[in-house]
Amino acid sequence: MLQNFTEDKAKKVIVNKKYLSFLRTRAIIILGVLAGGLVLFIILARNFIFTPTITQISPQTTENVELETPIVINFSRPVDRRALSVSISPDIEGEWHFEAPLFNQQLFRRIRFVPNHTLLAETKYQVNINQIQSPLPIGKTSSSAFLFTTSPLPDVLAVVPKIHSQDISPATPITIKLNEPNPAIAEFEFVFDPEITVEETINETNDLYTLTPTEPLQQSAKYNLTIYRVGVSRDTTTREVVHRSDPKKVYEGAFKTIAPPLIAESTPTGKAVFIDAPISITFTKAMDVESLRANLSVKPDIKPTITLSENGMVATVTPAKKLAYGTEYNVLINANTKTQGGGYLEEPVSYKFTTIGEIKVSRISPHDGATGVGVNSGLQIAFDQEVDHVSAEAHITLEPSVLLTFRWEGNTVNIQPVNSLQYNTNYHLNIQSGIVSVHGLDLTKDLSYSFTTEPEVVKLAIASDLQDLPLSCEAAALKMALAGKSVSVSESDIMTYVGYDPTSHSGAIWGDPYEAFVGDIRGRQNSTGYGVYWDPIARAANHWRPSEAFTGWDVTQITEEISKGNAVVVWGVYGSGYEDSWHTPAGKYIYAWKGEHARTVIGYVGSKDNPTQIILNDTYAGQIYWSKARFEQDWGIFGNAGVVVR
Repeated sequence: MLQNFTEDKAKKVIVNKKYLSFLRTRAIIILGVLAGGLVLFIILARNFIFTPTITQISPQTTENVELETPIVINFSRPVDRRALSVSISPDIEGEWHFEAPLFNQQLFRRIRFVPNHTLLAETKYQVNINQIQSPLPIGKTSSSAFLFTTSPLPDVLAVVPKIHSQDISPATPITIKLNEPNPAIAEFEFVFDPEITVEETINETNDLYTLTPTEPLQQSAKYNLTIYRVGVSRDTTTREVVHRSDPKKVYEGAFKTIAPPLIAESTPTGKAVFIDAPISITFTKAMDVESLRANLSVKPDIKPTITLSENGMVATVTPAKKLAYGTEYNVLINANTKTQGGGYLEEPVSYKFTTIGEIKVSRISPHDGATGVGVNSGLQIAFDQEVDHVSAEAHITLEPSVLLTFRWEGNTVNIQPVNSLQYNTNYHLNIQSGIVSVHGLDLTKDLSYSFTTEPEVVKLAIASDLQDLPLSCEAAALKMALAGKSVSVSESDIMTYVGYDPTSHSGAIWGDPYEAFVGDIRGRQNSTGYGVYWDPIARAANHWRPSEAFTGWDVTQITEEISKGNAVVVWGVYGSGYEDSWHTPAGKYIYAWKGEHARTVIGYVGSKDNPTQIILNDTYAGQIYWSKARFEQDWGIFGNAGVVVR
């Protein structure tokens, strides 16, 4: 009996151990599940509940930011792109790209701005990031902003020959060293007086210009160099100049070339020499007057009288009559011309000068053919000689006709239009014949120079508002158009009036988007859901504002509405779509595309009659700028259809 009791007790112990092992296993499993749940909760909380913060911003510096630096914002956790609002001031043409997605197409951890134009130099920009919130709108929303200033335009660091340099070789190239490389963000204009022709090159690092005279410079001549700088903004794709600043004088200096042997100085030199200007040559030694008279000549012949100063070192050449207008004279002293001490010139010496002639334009700004000229920019005309101001002002016009004011600085007239110029317009600056010269010959021929002003950007103050649901682009687009008329509605409010077509999708049979929304607005496009066309959207819009559905419009009809302050909802395709048509149960043919998408046109770039770009608020991608050709191609898929909200 004791044995049986012992056996029973042993069995109970075994059972208890198994039960304890079972409980221990269950406890481990439960703890594991709890731990896993806790980890999952932490992950979810980290990514979906707590408000994201900005972890990194580019540009990382706030000063001297290069003009093509990307603007990138990284977040600590995913942000809901539908709520996020980002803007840049001053406004920059371009698009925000959403990167580093999480799970779906609405949650991203990085946004990048891709500008259409290079940034403006020496400009302070502010980036505003509003409505930063987690995917689950439980926590608080936050906002942030950061400032940065773009780098200044490159400046002149050094010029060789230096200011006041003497004895410069006539064959010496002129070099201009910049303090920073110039990657085509500035245009430099080099103006010489007397005027010379040079070949201009820049080195591989874009910080050293070399100006090589095409002909040797005159000996013993003073040359003035003035450098003007114009800042430019370029299209990042075509590199065409879309905006240019007014010219700024950044350097002014002079140098003198070396004199020939025995010659200290000769005058006059250069161009626009007065016809009664004295001709004199200063020697370093006293010259033999008879030898000088026998060996000095001027071509064309002026039948000169040659005299020497008392010390025999300054020769004066007096023509028989006044020099001719607009004529190049060459003064030649032969070799072997003797000095009073018995020395002689070992080589012939010559120099040239040109007398003042008919009025010429030596410099004009903006240059002929310039683009992107600011509508408030001033104009400059530099003449090669003194002109009668009243006469000149009466003969300078701008076409299309603009009232002008004039301000003179020496031989340069600064011209300022009284009113702003028109955007995206080709202007002709006309200088008509008849301008009176003070010392030379009057202008006898008409001159004309053209330039094109910067494109106008017409944009309605309508913020981008991304769609709430996978297929609610039409409602979101109308919501933005109504917001432009100060009407605040939700997508669900709009869909109440749009309505739904409950027809099930079966093969090539489905509902009618010309009457209502087809399929599930939360579904997958062309599978469980599709969209709705312009008539139902216009019907809904008319509950708040007068609206009109249309097809067959052209771009100018849209820009006309934009110029009146009316946004336009248009239909097209998102991404690389394709035709996917069907019939209704009643047999009606429905033209449809995979990727059907609605956007809101809020502006344009260029003229109303011929815009270069169309500005859209895309309900998925945000604000975008499309070329006119790209817009027309996409818009044409649905026959140039849309809804205008007035």
